[in-house]
Amino acid sequence: MFAEIQQSTITQQIIRQIHTAIIAGKLSPGDKLPSENELIKQFGISKQTLRESLRALEHMGLIQTRKGMGGGSFVVEVDASITKLGLLNYFYFKNLSIRDISMIRQLIEPFAAKLAALKMSDKDISTLKRLNVSAKKHIKANDYKAALTDEINFHTKIADQTNNPLISLLMEFIEDILVDFKELFQVGIADLAIILEAHEKIYAAIRDRDQDRAKLEMLNHVNELEESLAAKEINLSLKDVYSKTTTYNYNR
Repeated sequence: MFAEIQQSTITQQIIRQIHTAIIAGKLSPGDKLPSENELIKQFGISKQTLRESLRALEHMGLIQTRKGMGGGSFVVEVDASITKLGLLNYFYFKNLSIRDISMIRQLIEPFAAKLAALKMSDKDISTLKRLNVSAKKHIKANDYKAALTDEINFHTKIADQTNNPLISLLMEFIEDILVDFKELFQVGIADLAIILEAHEKIYAAIRDRDQDRAKLEMLNHVNELEESLAAKEINLSLKDVYSKTTTYNYNR
């Protein structure tokens, strides 16, 4: 399956070959890579070099190493959290700002809300209502973190109605970093109560199957958040946020 490689950039070549085999469908999630001795022989490399390469692939989320009887290196489906971390690493150096994030939200979320009004099931609409009710209870209990979780889930639930994995991933990523922007800008319980008012309008439009109203209410909501943060140094970049707040929450 694999070819012997040259001495230069050995680790990168090993990673590239295994990665290519996965992307080409020669290896699928659940498949076990050849044994360590077999890989050393196929690649013509040292045990140390192979292990460094496998560790890199595991860090990329492409394989998982299991110990014990029946252990080895197995191909896995890349986890969303690892993908989002990769996006964070990239955008950290691109001076990504709230204004940039709002621009993407203005393009995606009104469209998603309009689509939700058209096709969202009654069960999923009930979920939106439940999230708003739950958020209200948490706000009354002064439970900021729980209320924020409901607020995030409201948006991702609507984004999921597109049945577009790219949109869903982008929205998850955006909501994750917005949490940290909100922490920096000290968005509190009172602010969440205002946000929830907008959510109620969006929910009502989706419930009424009013596509144009759902689109408009979502656009207004995104714009209002941008305006509220504009008074709080909106030009701060992602790099600024993580230099001033806690580290990125890997478990979100």
